Amino acid sequence: MARYTVGQIAASLPPQRWRIDSPLTLVFFRPVSFLAAWFFLALGWSPNAVTYLSALLCVGGFAFLAAGPAWAAWVGLGAFFIFDILDCADGNMARVRKTASPWGEWVDAFGGYTAYTTLLLGAGAAAQAQSMGSLPGIAGAVLPWAGGWTLVGGAAAAANLFMRTIYQARRAIKADPGRASVSMEKRLSEYLGVSGLLLPSLALGLGFGFLPWVVAAYAVFYCGGCLLVSLNLIRSVEAESK
Repeated sequence: MARYTVGQIAASLPPQRWRIDSPLTLVFFRPVSFLAAWFFLALGWSPNAVTYLSALLCVGGFAFLAAGPAWAAWVGLGAFFIFDILDCADGNMARVRKTASPWGEWVDAFGGYTAYTTLLLGAGAAAQAQSMGSLPGIAGAVLPWAGGWTLVGGAAAAANLFMRTIYQARRAIKADPGRASVSMEKRLSEYLGVSGLLLPSLALGLGFGFLPWVVAAYAVFYCGGCLLVSLNLIRSVEAESK
């Protein structure tokens, strides 16, 4: 089996990734992922195996977030921080081994979808445990539905997945001509998503008692984004079908 150095792994990263990655990824997740990729390559793991491991970490992270105690929520967030490292590492491995393929992209998407579903839903459950369904900072304000913040986190997860699914379904029919460029939507997704501000925001909310507000903000962001993307795709499809 070929041996790769950390330098070779780092050099395999295309320049475009440096323009897309969030600041947190650039200064922490990406550099650490080079070491993680070297480690798993030395063990003989495939990129897909690392992705599946990261998906299992997300499921475990969700279980801890939903457990209730604050210490468990911290463990859950820690699992998602490790996911972000592995999410970079599997791509590093595929590039340096020159084994990137459409099937590998599918597995990578599987890991990403798992992360967004479990993190947002788990964050909602943790916010519910922290606030018992009320709005922190507003006396007497309680969410009017059963499940409270768990439902809000679930709505954020559902909106995120729906938005991604309808976009991918359209791209399967007609390739996105702008895929080679870095769009504003892509940058926003990276900067605010699971490898950007989402995890630090959840950690700050958990530590300082305003986790429900973070969950609410992301629910508004993803539900609003889902509506805008849906309308834009409907307009585009109707125009192309005429």
